[in-house]
Amino acid sequence: MNVRLVETCSDDQRHRWRHVVGQEVYREHLRMVGELYDLRQRWLCGWEATLDDLAEVEARIDGQLRAFGCGGDGALGVALMEAVPEDSWSFYALVALACRLHRFAIVRVALSEVEVYCEASTDERAAASLRQAVADALVHHLASDAAELVAEALRDAGPHVASVLATCVGARGWIRAADELREAAGRACADRAAVLRALGQLPGTVPGAVLAEVRCGDPVVAQAAAVAALRCGEASVLDRLARRKRAPWAALPVAMGGGPATGAWLMEAARGEEPAQALLGLGVFGDPRGLEVLVEQLRTGAHAEAAALGLFMITGARLKTEDDAEHEAIVERACDRAWTALDGSGISIDPVVWERWLAEHGERLRPGQRYRLGRLAGPHTDLEVLSMGLPLWLRRCLADEFVIRYGVQWSYEPDLPVVQQREIIEQVRSRLDDPRMRFVDGEWYLHGRLAPVGESVEWKDAGRRVKA
Repeated sequence: MNVRLVETCSDDQRHRWRHVVGQEVYREHLRMVGELYDLRQRWLCGWEATLDDLAEVEARIDGQLRAFGCGGDGALGVALMEAVPEDSWSFYALVALACRLHRFAIVRVALSEVEVYCEASTDERAAASLRQAVADALVHHLASDAAELVAEALRDAGPHVASVLATCVGARGWIRAADELREAAGRACADRAAVLRALGQLPGTVPGAVLAEVRCGDPVVAQAAAVAALRCGEASVLDRLARRKRAPWAALPVAMGGGPATGAWLMEAARGEEPAQALLGLGVFGDPRGLEVLVEQLRTGAHAEAAALGLFMITGARLKTEDDAEHEAIVERACDRAWTALDGSGISIDPVVWERWLAEHGERLRPGQRYRLGRLAGPHTDLEVLSMGLPLWLRRCLADEFVIRYGVQWSYEPDLPVVQQREIIEQVRSRLDDPRMRFVDGEWYLHGRLAPVGESVEWKDAGRRVKA
């Protein structure tokens, strides 16, 4: 704007122009927060970004929000006017700004809009994206003394907002809202798995209703209930899961908490009709005796990505190839099975490449011990893996396993701001250095104690029996 021309205008005109310019500045901050949030989400879900990359983006988001917040109510008004439910990033920016300005009444307005939009929407992906954006804003930016406000909002929340607030309560570890969370778990909610997960994040809060959900017909809900129960020390869930060999979703929780004999169960499931989660489960479980069945399933091709992931989890080998045909096959499959998408990971799905690597290096992996990315698994190794450039879903799985294996109750979530993630990990690392906490690398633990061996420690493998 030309300053000399402005000075020739009346005070009223100059005020209106300054107001217009101010609004444009606020909109620019709003757009930048939204673009950076979307970038962060993409990087979180992929293989290529490191925590340092995420930390840099988060610092830029913080800078934009601080500058945005300097506008006070004026900036908040622009955020309100520009918020569109179809653009989930705009709600992230609105709720984040309202949290930073301690305007929870505005947060309640946004939550009401979320409930209305999601209830009417026929696009579940868009509704889930909006719920996620608002939950992220609350987790990342709500003041630490806001637990009472969230608990109050949770008491009368609709099914969509209840899922959002439950995510916030679980991620922040707000025991103060535990009663409201348990009550919400008994009501209809849009994302029951999110509510069950939140219950599992609060120590000692798993009610009988959660255990009952393990029998739910929805595999996503049943798996979330099983993991929540295991996080809270309900070891009896493992026996229930072991009897559900025809439930493919059960393989991952079993792998997270099972003892040495669990590998035979996982291998049988990995040769079943729906082996994908059992193949990943073998990788999480970590015993090299599962390598043969993983390569075997790699050769069939139908579940090559899951088998390759299992191999990577045990060995740490990526075996990147420059084969264009292999890359195109990975991308094509990723469209149908996003949770096993390997694009950008550098992990090969070529069985010949894996067989060659195992022939050269497999002998250093000793059967009957637990491995994670080529090293004997233990709490220190597992903590390091959580800081690696892995997709969000996988780091979340490993974070749950860490609680189940070692009994460490923490408020860690792999999508927390990186600064908070690192602070929590360092606090836990210092506790693990206490000589009274003696974990033996390569062993299987369940809530800090050696996991039960089980009735049988024999593994069936390709028609022969191998003693554990």
